Amino acid sequence: MRPRRRRTLMIAGAAVVVSLLTTAAQTYDGYLFYDKMTTKETRETIVPAGQVAKINNIEWKAAVSPMKPPADNKYGPEVTWLRVDITKKVLDEASATKIAEPIDVKLADRAGRTWVVLIEPVGKRPTDRLEVGKEYKMLGAAIVPTPVANEVELSFRPANYRSDTPTEDLFKRENAEKLEKDVDVVRFRRR
Repeated sequence: MRPRRRRTLMIAGAAVVVSLLTTAAQTYDGYLFYDKMTTKETRETIVPAGQVAKINNIEWKAAVSPMKPPADNKYGPEVTWLRVDITKKVLDEASATKIAEPIDVKLADRAGRTWVVLIEPVGKRPTDRLEVGKEYKMLGAAIVPTPVANEVELSFRPANYRSDTPTEDLFKRENAEKLEKDVDVVRFRRR
């Protein structure tokens, strides 16, 4: 093989290797960012029956009770429909822009099985700033097996999204990393 052709092949091979290493490094960096932003760190607060939880200067109350199934219900007596009432009250101005509904709202039994709670859309709640001291109610519903209807407990993550966060900050890595994470989980005991 002639020296010039050999040198050209070596340069082409080196370019391919450098390109693959650069792509791998960028992919790994993107994965680390994704993992950091999506891994749910958890700080659980257990709330005794009938009490309130105070997370980030917001009070949360909740109640779970049986409800009458809708008229078009296709389920039999093996399931129970549950009504979930959640109340949110902002305690200071600094938290007034935390307008988002809770996330990961679910009911769990003692065996660890979970059922999703569907929350009714926002309705008349403000979308920019909540009034300090005013209670805002959210209504949800879930279907659970009848044998566990009296034991399931409600849990959710209070969302820390602020309505005054500039939208462009949500798409920039350095700004997204500075946003307050949703690490708190509130679990309401029923007894």
